Amino acid sequence: MSSFIKLDSTNLVQDGTNSTWKYSFPGSAADFRDVVCAIQSISICIESMLYSMYDSEYNIDSMQFQNTTFKIEVPTAATTSTISVSLPDSIYSYDDINRSIQTALVNAGAYLIDPSGDNVFYIKMSANSVYYACQLDFSPAPTTLPTTGETWTRPTSGLYSSGGTGLPTTTRVPRLIIDNAEFGKVVGLTAGTYPSTSATVASAQLSNIIPQIHPTSSYIVRCDLIKNEYVASGDIVSAFDRGDAAIGKVISYKPSQYAWMNCHN
Repeated sequence: MSSFIKLDSTNLVQDGTNSTWKYSFPGSAADFRDVVCAIQSISICIESMLYSMYDSEYNIDSMQFQNTTFKIEVPTAATTSTISVSLPDSIYSYDDINRSIQTALVNAGAYLIDPSGDNVFYIKMSANSVYYACQLDFSPAPTTLPTTGETWTRPTSGLYSSGGTGLPTTTRVPRLIIDNAEFGKVVGLTAGTYPSTSATVASAQLSNIIPQIHPTSSYIVRCDLIKNEYVASGDIVSAFDRGDAAIGKVISYKPSQYAWMNCHN
């Protein structure tokens, strides 16, 4: 006769990792002789368990992945200024990271305002689905306010403001500095500066390694009751990936067949 055990938030071990659930069997002792276990749907328990979770795990995390920091080099006057970007722990797409870059540039005053009142930036990050890559687009910052259309304006404060160090004396593009290899994995770029040398014309840069916008590629389910003779640790019940779950959607795992495993006596 099969028995079902359900684990939910009340079984979560409060150790700060949100990854361990504990079930206490009623009575003074539990006998697991000749008992086998299997997963019905995601998570784990004796015999089976029903559990689903939302894809809410941070992909940018200062403690777990150490992938929150990088730098932007912007041209100003006859030199450059380096802007440090630190992303708060959260779930990010490339568009989200691009917005964080723009926020850092606004705070530094490294942008201009077009006749429509829109901020103009000279570096952009986006996803390139054709090449399965992160794409960076670099445009040259002008030496004077553009004269096309109506009046362009400077920011009220910061580098490109009238009281700042000013626009570059020669047209140059901003550059992305990857000085954190873990962030480099997110955008698919090895440590370095992009473009590698100071450039005066527009260019684009694609990932030069496979990007890992989400560092977690799979989840391993363990249970200390399991006696799995086919793995060294002996406690692995199953492994599953994210499937087609998008950020904020439900990750659901339901094996097509039960994989029964013996329990420790």
